[in-house]
Amino acid sequence: MGAVNKHAHAPDRGARHPATEQLDDSSRGDPPTLAPPPPARDGGEACWDLPAVPETVGAARRLVREALTAWGLSALADDLTVVVSEVVTNAVMHARSPMTLSLHRQGRSVRGEVTDHSPAWPAPLPAGPDEEHGRGLAIVAACTERWGVDPTPGGKTVWFVCRERHV
Repeated sequence: MGAVNKHAHAPDRGARHPATEQLDDSSRGDPPTLAPPPPARDGGEACWDLPAVPETVGAARRLVREALTAWGLSALADDLTVVVSEVVTNAVMHARSPMTLSLHRQGRSVRGEVTDHSPAWPAPLPAGPDEEHGRGLAIVAACTERWGVDPTPGGKTVWFVCRERHV
């Protein structure tokens, strides 16, 4: 069982952006277009409600890059977008429920959270050299300072922290 999440979502926490309207309408065939993340009240939080469709993964990467650019933390973009891509992909493929992606700036680091409505926790899978799946959690561990899973009343939150690396 994971540690208690000190950053649990309160109903009024951060700015919420329903980035779902065009993603939910896959019948159009048009690529989804999303507005940039809205400014959060304190400038250090952003939150988006996202549908469980494959297009969400690319949209989540774009939203993360835009938020990091707005916060002056573009140096975190490569690691954070890889981690978000893996965690959101897991939510789309396994939870199959709408999710909330949240970013919380903490100085020169960012805590990300993906909350879904499935009680099933992510588990590492064995991955042979020719396997397509099974490396996601290893990638998350390699690209983050720390990560974990916390239960929520309706599912779980996968959280992760990325910090700027000093070369």
